[in-house]
Amino acid sequence: MKRLLISAAFLAMAGSAHAQMGRGPSPDLDRDGKVTFAEFKSAQADRMMARLDANKDGKISKAESKVMEDMAQRFGGADAAARIAQMWTLGDTNRDSQLSRAELEAGSKRRFDAADSNHDGWLSKGELLTMRQNRGRDG
Repeated sequence: MKRLLISAAFLAMAGSAHAQMGRGPSPDLDRDGKVTFAEFKSAQADRMMARLDANKDGKISKAESKVMEDMAQRFGGADAAARIAQMWTLGDTNRDSQLSRAELEAGSKRRFDAADSNHDGWLSKGELLTMRQNRGRDG
């Protein structure tokens, strides 16, 4: 249950960086029809860090994520805002009120492993679409 909540929260944070093909930036960087963990991580953790780490210290503070939290509240309503709050609760594993690159990558790895339904080590377009359709679901 906690892993699903963490996944949902990180996907809410990632916005257009969430893994999908055919819409927004594609995580399939080499365009071979397979998304490896390295590509997925780049589409997730790297982009989120690039967008939100305003002071470039390698961590995202709650203050730095405030803009995104406000957007989630405005456009996604209470559900999106709740997922972001849950992301801070479950994603900040060392409880320092910051999300480090390692914490973001751990969330990306959990989402990747959960989406890799056939356990072949890469995500197909179908697996990515299923993950997107299930985004924010808790069960």
